[in-house]
Amino acid sequence: MKTLLLVLLVSCLSSVAFGQAGLVKAIGNTAKEKANAQDFNTTRNNKERGNLMDDKKSKDSSPAPASAPAPASSEQAAPVETEASGEYQASYTFTSSVTYKIESAKKPGESQSINYNFGDQVIKMEANQEMSSIIDSKNGVMIMLNNKDKTAMVMSTKAMEAAMKQQQMSQGEKPAAKITKTGRTKTILGYKCEEMLIESDKKTEVWITKDAGIDVSNTFANMNKTSASQIPNEAFTEGGMLMEMNGYDAAGKVEMHMVMTALSKESKTVNIGAYKITKL
Repeated sequence: MKTLLLVLLVSCLSSVAFGQAGLVKAIGNTAKEKANAQDFNTTRNNKERGNLMDDKKSKDSSPAPASAPAPASSEQAAPVETEASGEYQASYTFTSSVTYKIESAKKPGESQSINYNFGDQVIKMEANQEMSSIIDSKNGVMIMLNNKDKTAMVMSTKAMEAAMKQQQMSQGEKPAAKITKTGRTKTILGYKCEEMLIESDKKTEVWITKDAGIDVSNTFANMNKTSASQIPNEAFTEGGMLMEMNGYDAAGKVEMHMVMTALSKESKTVNIGAYKITKL
């Protein structure tokens, strides 16, 4: 079951431009079935769990000795870096959001709009109002939200990162990318953008702005660790905000075009506690 869900999740993120909604819906239905099964098992075992708790309380009735007070220190302890907890937060606050219009040469005449919300080491993706996903890089979790049924599925991103590394290894090592600032500029949504050309096994043109006052390069780069994104990591080396991109195939023809159509700095909070959680 976990292997199947992992494959679905990776496939979902690698299909950001087209077909995402159907995959996300399938994952949401799987999560709903698992949640119902967990409810049944929980109800069946409630009495046994209660008995175990009563036995534990009777054995641990004697009070524990008080711990010695910590010695006073005039210096503040240095922060210690810890690994991702694998636990989701009760709520997530996002301070900015953007919408991209994505077109693929494989489906001429069709387009897909993807909305991204950005917070502190967290990104939320939404292709429609029913389904969305959150990648929490700080805690190392991904949350798939079914906004219609108010259900959510939570899994560690470690397995997804490992799957992506395995996929990249199977595809072979790509040649080192050549990054060129072309010197060309243009205005998108009122912001001055500079063009960068990224050349590796394929060519990618990206337009970056630093005038928006938003730098989500690290957030996007962290998202790339868990998804087969068509945006190369080199697009985030300069910081700022990605405003437009043209991805070319091996023959030099445009295979994907993405452009930002909206940008907002309005804050938004998502309360995860409002959802019925299924953890993998």
